[in-house]
Amino acid sequence: MRVVLCALLVIVAIVCVNVDSWAVSIRPEEVKCRLKGDPLLFGAASFFVPGLGQFFNGQDGKGITHLVVAIILPAAVAYIAYILVPISPLAFAAPSLIYLVWALYSALDAYNIAAEYCKA
Repeated sequence: MRVVLCALLVIVAIVCVNVDSWAVSIRPEEVKCRLKGDPLLFGAASFFVPGLGQFFNGQDGKGITHLVVAIILPAAVAYIAYILVPISPLAFAAPSLIYLVWALYSALDAYNIAAEYCKA
């Protein structure tokens, strides 16, 4: 089971690195805004459902990646927390914190792209 967990964490790390590299190499023709409007709408959508703001921005691959990471990363951290419960009962707060950090990152990314390319 530990091998599966380690493999899962490596996959999540690779995906996180790819998400960061996508943010650096965005060209205007790659952003196909599905909606024009207030960038706060895109950021709020991506905060509540990570990846939704990226879908609205027309970045489907990035949106799927944000959604998958938002599901897998807290699950992996929860599994690690389950192992660490005898050491620290506060370990169960970690998955919520990880999800919150990822949702904030996703919202900020969606907001910045929408502010630059998708304003009404």
